[in-house]
Amino acid sequence: MKRIAFFQDNLDVGGIQKSIINLLMNFDYRDYQVDLYLSDEKCFWDADFPKELNIKYLRRIPRLYSFIPFDLARRMVTLDFSDVTEPYDVAIDFNSYQFSCALGALTVPAKRRVMWIHNNVNVKLENEWKYRVLWNNFKDKFKYYDEFVGVSKGVIEPFMECSGMYDKKFTVIQNTIDTREIYEKAAEPCDFEVDPSKLNFVAVGRLCHQKAYDIMLDEFSRVVSVREDVHLYIIGDGDKRLSLEYQRDSLGLTDFVTFLGQKKNPFVYMDKMDAFLSTSRYEGQPLNVMEARALGLPLYCTKNLEQYSEGLVGYEDVAEAMCSARKTQKHRDDLKEYNAEIIRRVKQLAEAPAEESGSGKKQVNIIALHLGVGGVEKAIIGMANLFAERYDVRLYSVYKLPGTPALPVDPRVSVRFLLRDVPNREEWKAAVRSKNLRAFHKETMRSIRILTGKRRAVRKMIRNITEGVIITTRHEDNLPLSKYGAKNVLKIGQLHHDHAFERKYIRGFRYGYRNLDILTLLTPQLVEEVGQLMAGRNSHTKLVFMPNFLEHYPQQEDFGIREKTVLAVGRVTEVKRFPLLAEQFVRLHPRVPDWKLKIIGDGDELAGIRDFTEKAEAQSYIELPGQMNNEQVEREMLRASIFAMSSRSEGFPFVLMEAQSCALPIVAYDVRVGPGFLVSDRENGYLVPEGNREEYEERLVELMEAPELRERMGENARRHAASFSREAVAEKWFTVIG
Repeated sequence: MKRIAFFQDNLDVGGIQKSIINLLMNFDYRDYQVDLYLSDEKCFWDADFPKELNIKYLRRIPRLYSFIPFDLARRMVTLDFSDVTEPYDVAIDFNSYQFSCALGALTVPAKRRVMWIHNNVNVKLENEWKYRVLWNNFKDKFKYYDEFVGVSKGVIEPFMECSGMYDKKFTVIQNTIDTREIYEKAAEPCDFEVDPSKLNFVAVGRLCHQKAYDIMLDEFSRVVSVREDVHLYIIGDGDKRLSLEYQRDSLGLTDFVTFLGQKKNPFVYMDKMDAFLSTSRYEGQPLNVMEARALGLPLYCTKNLEQYSEGLVGYEDVAEAMCSARKTQKHRDDLKEYNAEIIRRVKQLAEAPAEESGSGKKQVNIIALHLGVGGVEKAIIGMANLFAERYDVRLYSVYKLPGTPALPVDPRVSVRFLLRDVPNREEWKAAVRSKNLRAFHKETMRSIRILTGKRRAVRKMIRNITEGVIITTRHEDNLPLSKYGAKNVLKIGQLHHDHAFERKYIRGFRYGYRNLDILTLLTPQLVEEVGQLMAGRNSHTKLVFMPNFLEHYPQQEDFGIREKTVLAVGRVTEVKRFPLLAEQFVRLHPRVPDWKLKIIGDGDELAGIRDFTEKAEAQSYIELPGQMNNEQVEREMLRASIFAMSSRSEGFPFVLMEAQSCALPIVAYDVRVGPGFLVSDRENGYLVPEGNREEYEERLVELMEAPELRERMGENARRHAASFSREAVAEKWFTVIG
């Protein structure tokens, strides 16, 4: 029989208390011994627990200990577990921030220890000074737990960010819902009635900042401006009531919004309504959403709430959705399958973790800045997918940009994001251009906060990983890996661009990288140069030539009819010099009027290129389609006839390798590294001396006018790209990692 111990402070009024009561009322006790440890006998709820549940009481520990650093406090207090004759299979700290619960779960004899997370701790830390004090004292306890459970995905990522516990196992287990109690209470007599001629919405919860009733009233005002056959009832009380009533009256909603106050039995009121409404800023898991679902109420929730409730479909514009809402027949959901799945997940916590950490596979942790569109990001995702064949791979992205990961990630790879915020470069530039001092100060402070958070998150993650492999993919992260990486971790740094003999990179190679075990570089030239720079100063770090590789190699049958198109692909930034390429093409256009230039990508300089093409009246032969996904870019490469690269600096230009795989001859400037490693002059393309714009244009025209030359060089390029296959590079990586 499996043994589970739950630790909870008390069963007084509160969401956490109600959650554990629902869980234990619905638990399947066959083959499980479940003990509930409480710190005091306070009980608000009328809970008739199953007889199989054993309730035990710990000695009462003064609240003062919650304000003492955990490691110190646990040495000052002991709990008596002499009656525990054999270890529990799992001990669960269900409260997450009460000292007594943590002390019990971490000291009772148990095989595994799990902590429950009920709230978005990031928001609580920002808004609650008491929670900040508690957090600073109990954050030291996190390292003792084997696993963390979050009631939703929306609470797990903020917890990771704030705690730095990126290497631990996290599981989503939502709260159970006692539908029996809901239906019994909904059937109780009540003299409250609603106007049946109206569509009646209900919202339930404390009148506080979190629940965002101010937003709800604004949205409902939009609805009333369109239709008057609606009414909103708000159940709950709190410190925002007076301000919300004033807002209601100011918006002219007095006859359309009713505050019912706090109700011990909200279900009898909810059951009389036609739909449920929620606009919360954040949640742990919104239990009222599930309660409304149990009563059969249609759900009108804002899109942001999807991350806090599995299966919920929110609205981008909830007011617009309400404007078109109609009364429908309500169908109750007893949530039987929902509750059964939760109980199944709880039971799994008590099972021996035989499959944990990839069935004994070596753990490989990769840190990326982001997983958006770009050659570096493509290389990182490809590397993670490759490693998934042999290792337990965890891919950490500092920023969670919209639409990321931009490329498919192997389902065996665990993707985790370290920060919620994203760089605000464009907002900061806009503030500068507008000369708005207030906006400038706001965005400057936000930028500093984001940068500080990024550094702190990477440092925490590196410090908390004590075994396996860590791979950092940029200079700024190689430095903390060398400084904070654990002794038993294989520490691998990468540089995805040319160091160009800049001082910060030279200092890094010589001094900042001294504890890196391996530094991988993209070309033999870079390996040789960095080796010379390290000589006599860093003898520990091993340098390895590790090229990028092609995930996909087009088949011959994919090739179609070639168009008279010169193609360029990449971020439209200063280093790519796409404005220069556009100028050159305008100059040579009279010589090859039936050819066009297509520049695929997005970035800071795209608007400038658009303006230039309009002034030059070149829109008919210079196309700027913007960003495209990987498949779309490949289709364009298979249709084009020449690939042009105008960059002033490169590392290992992934896009050139892809162009070669599509049998495109290359014309590129022979900058320090990169193109010269992939392009053999006059064999699979042309390398033009840097700065020689006239020769660059002549080589383009030469290829445009010679179809046989294009075909020969294209075939040579395709054969050359085959040497960077996934299989060839895989063996190099597997040799390095072991």
